[in-house]
Amino acid sequence: VSVSTGSVDSLGPGLYPLVVTTQSKAFKNPEAWAMNATIERQMPWNSFLSAGYVGRRGLHLQREADINQPTTDVVAANPGVNLNALRPYKGFSSIRETDNVASSWYHSFQLAWTRRLTGGLAFGVSYTFSHSHDDGSNQRDVVPDTYDAHMLWGPSEFDVHHILVLNYLYQLPFYRGQQSGFAARTFGGWQISGITQFQTGTPCGVAGASDYAGVGLDSNFGCGTNGQYWVMSGTPKIIGTFGKNGQWFDTSVFSKPTAGTFNTQRVRNIIYQPGFQNWNLGLFKIIPVSEQVRFQFRAEAFNVWNHPNWGGASGGGVQFNPTSSTFGKVTTKGGGPGSGGERNIQLSLKLEF
Repeated sequence: VSVSTGSVDSLGPGLYPLVVTTQSKAFKNPEAWAMNATIERQMPWNSFLSAGYVGRRGLHLQREADINQPTTDVVAANPGVNLNALRPYKGFSSIRETDNVASSWYHSFQLAWTRRLTGGLAFGVSYTFSHSHDDGSNQRDVVPDTYDAHMLWGPSEFDVHHILVLNYLYQLPFYRGQQSGFAARTFGGWQISGITQFQTGTPCGVAGASDYAGVGLDSNFGCGTNGQYWVMSGTPKIIGTFGKNGQWFDTSVFSKPTAGTFNTQRVRNIIYQPGFQNWNLGLFKIIPVSEQVRFQFRAEAFNVWNHPNWGGASGGGVQFNPTSSTFGKVTTKGGGPGSGGERNIQLSLKLEF
């Protein structure tokens, strides 16, 4: 701690004991193994179909843990003793140590159907069915229980089971390929293109921002509330209704852990949030001036149907804090080009020569 142009006597007790960060001495390099096998086949309409398996194994992934966290047994054996006096390294509070000790598995089936531009039409359809599991999705994840990370294995924070993407381009047949004459210059050269995407939501887990275990609250694991995971006594059924009067999942199956203990269930990222859809369309026209000069008019609409997605673009927005009045609800909208999910339109004129 440094003091500039001040008095050391003004340093309050809130500065001590110190909270510091460090890095493991055995910091291994991250490692990844990629696997894939694909079959392709020529199809009618000048198109081809491909189907394949894509997998990835991640090793030595980064996460953090409080290496100065006392065990629950030590805290239970010393009731009423200041927590900082029970820590392994005296004089310090939380010591967040970064270490490459997490791992992951990704499995996916990927299907794609593509047509090259023929007869004024081109399109692509791709579908992915996938699962990603790990025990550390983010380098800033801090393990709730330093001495037991076994319960953290579960769906990745970015896990999306289903993704469907369509892209298409269609040249309108009116005066296609003609550049001379008033009618051809006016009604010819138009084309429509677009990208449409549908995908399911990402997962999260129920956690409370309270130190139920009594060892110091310094966990930042998962996409919900920073804290310790609640106990689950059944299956959190997805109800799937929205708004302040709706309910996304059944909250009655959750209860806070017994005081002085951690929840050892594998409940990390157990609930999947709302999905996402988006439509982007473009209308283009070529306006020839001469053989070497032409204009291109572009009208593009992002989220063309002005469709807001509940919870935002990535499927977030569900309240996972069990102490909140909106626990288990989705009360926000988003998912378009802007934060509110609104339609955006842009017009442009380009000179090509």
